[in-house]
Amino acid sequence: MEFSTEELEFFNNIFAEKSTDCMTSDSHHKLGVKSGVPQNLRQVLVGSQLTLLAEIGHYQLWFPISLSINEQGDFSPKLGTPEVIDIRGHERSWRIKTPKNVAVIDIFHDQKIEILSLSATGLTLKVPNSGNNYIDLQQYSFEMSLAGEEPLKLELDLVRRDKNIVAAKFKDLQEGKEALRKFLFNSHQLKYSNLYQDVI
Repeated sequence: MEFSTEELEFFNNIFAEKSTDCMTSDSHHKLGVKSGVPQNLRQVLVGSQLTLLAEIGHYQLWFPISLSINEQGDFSPKLGTPEVIDIRGHERSWRIKTPKNVAVIDIFHDQKIEILSLSATGLTLKVPNSGNNYIDLQQYSFEMSLAGEEPLKLELDLVRRDKNIVAAKFKDLQEGKEALRKFLFNSHQLKYSNLYQDVI
């Protein structure tokens, strides 16, 4: 597998060693290619056979790589949007708290539900309640829109509930996985621009 000149230049610019006077102690960057997808990422990187790992600060960026063969018979790699993993302690998908420009709608009641956190694997919601009756995640239809994109249909599995706070994981988000990963990666770049300033 060969990378094009532009791809090699891109990698060199992103992961080149910088002089010590422009780097903070925790802004080291590493790059590696893995021949498989780690077990804890299989759910969000479905179908990937190769991954490119970049480490920025205490985050791992797992880029799925797809290969195709061009007309000359050469392999042509294509990088997908990375999954951002927070490696402090839990090694889980990075989550954004109270994301802006994201809406979850209970279609059955035509009601917007407040999102407390969002990751590639699930979300935490503050669900409205009337008396002792809570929204049953199995019985209701939900949609989620990400920054004005086409709404994604959600199927949710309950993880835990505490009063009207519900944590749920995505049951089947095949159509929306890439859009969600793009939204989260863009949000991560925006929130932690200081980590990316020596990279991009």
